Amino acid sequence: MAKKKRKWNRAHYFRRKKSTQHKVGHPVYVYGTSGRFSKYLVFTHTPENEQDYEKLKHNIDPAEDGKRDTYVKKKPEVNHSDALRDPDKKYRIHDDDKDTIKKYKK
Repeated sequence: MAKKKRKWNRAHYFRRKKSTQHKVGHPVYVYGTSGRFSKYLVFTHTPENEQDYEKLKHNIDPAEDGKRDTYVKKKPEVNHSDALRDPDKKYRIHDDDKDTIKKYKK
């Protein structure tokens, strides 16, 4: 029997990955939910390698815009919603970066 394809409901909000002992929680943009799972794009200031990330024109944190570069991971992630927490800051996607974000939302 074939595995049922997951139906994704649209969502548009920012969350933050929970920090662990070895990793810092990065801001994420959730754009799909299905039950207890979320589909999202991850943002960071220091990419692990340049080919997996694309640099945005503006920072997602309005207070740091122009001071630090922000990168978005090209491959979206799917994880349990319990792995995400409420953001500690107000994030936004600048109008100049909306096409870049739309390109990686699959």
